[in-house]
Amino acid sequence: MDLQEIKYLNTEETFNEIKKYFIIQELVGKITFKVFGQRAWMFFPTNILKALLVVRIGLNKSITINTWYWKGKFSQRGLRTVFQQIAKKAFYKGRLYLSPHVFARAFDFDVKGMTATEVRSWIVDNAEHFPEKIRLEQTHKGKEINWVHMDDFWEQKNPKVYLFAA
Repeated sequence: MDLQEIKYLNTEETFNEIKKYFIIQELVGKITFKVFGQRAWMFFPTNILKALLVVRIGLNKSITINTWYWKGKFSQRGLRTVFQQIAKKAFYKGRLYLSPHVFARAFDFDVKGMTATEVRSWIVDNAEHFPEKIRLEQTHKGKEINWVHMDDFWEQKNPKVYLFAA
């Protein structure tokens, strides 16, 4: 599929295309999958899935999001719920937690054979291929992060690809 075609995919085509590269267990946690199974796809808006497709197809390299299904350590890099540690911890501390992850509008990921900096640079250089604005977290608490956080939270002031610090 050509990168320019991605923005014209309808909802059904978007889900069919993303399923060529990812299974739902990579995008949700254990409890969400246990409760919803394959129906968990319904939580993801097509915009963030199209953005993920642009990266996956454009780089032509495998992407790692959640790995819990294969006994790996990642379980909170896609959709996050109140049962997962990051959201639960914020709740118990009395903090408002409105991460794009809780709206199924963000992914944290690694790309095989590339550093996070290289991936972010590729995304910035290829901004025209993304159907809508996206945000990339570059630093967290003053330190550059070694994974890619991509979300589709929209603010009018932001450029097509917006790098932010959390």
